[in-house]
Amino acid sequence: MRASRAATAANPFEIALGAEFWSRSDFARAIAASRPDCILHLAGVTGATDRRTMFEANTLLAGELLAAAAEQAEPPRVVLLGSAAEYGFVAADAQPAAESSACLPTTDYGIAKYAQTLLGLAAAAGGMPVLVARLFNPVGTGMPPHLALPSFARQLIGPIGNEVRMKVGDLGVSRDFIDVQETARLLLDLAELPKWDWPLVNLCSGRAFVLRDLLDQMIAASGLRVAIETSSSLQRPGGMRILTGDIRRLAAFGLSPNVPDFQALLPMLLKEARGE
Repeated sequence: MRASRAATAANPFEIALGAEFWSRSDFARAIAASRPDCILHLAGVTGATDRRTMFEANTLLAGELLAAAAEQAEPPRVVLLGSAAEYGFVAADAQPAAESSACLPTTDYGIAKYAQTLLGLAAAAGGMPVLVARLFNPVGTGMPPHLALPSFARQLIGPIGNEVRMKVGDLGVSRDFIDVQETARLLLDLAELPKWDWPLVNLCSGRAFVLRDLLDQMIAASGLRVAIETSSSLQRPGGMRILTGDIRRLAAFGLSPNVPDFQALLPMLLKEARGE
């Protein structure tokens, strides 16, 4: 079953909690109605313009859920979705980033997600069955438009044979991407494990991809002639050249992440940008 922001449930598998901020009592009602063995808490926002929304969605919501779960005679297992943004800047010689690496987030989103992680780790230390899955860069249709790959796809819309002018940031950076469908598979596999040896695990492919290579592949798939302009407004001063995640703990759980198939994914992003 899933909880939604709808006023009324659309089917027997939906619990409608309404559009207002969900409280401990709302979560308790959902738990009583569904009697879950495991809760996957995937709610959150990445692009909120105000801190109140950012922290309500990414931190306080998890706190209310954990409080409701703790009140149960037998608390359900809870998987919280974290973010690689919690790490902040990771030096090249400290790569790949491991779960034991220090977290010094530099954005409101990273700080809010790290606060959620601390709530989850505190609950786990108190005996609750809680796991934080720290997600790196998911890729697939439905990505927020401000991210690099969907931004590229939106700019690559034009008649075949015409030249398209693109504005981009630093294309020399490398990031650890993971297919969103692979993310879903791994989350379900983690939820079904009989026990969690650690309360925190990276959710990543373990491989970094150069953004310039991915853009070149997308341009080739588009069939367009493209002029690329580097914009200083899209640069991130002091940003990391590379960020990749350590998958050893994921492997110790008996799980092996598949590397994204960008030959299939990039044309899908182009089709989505065209509204196809």
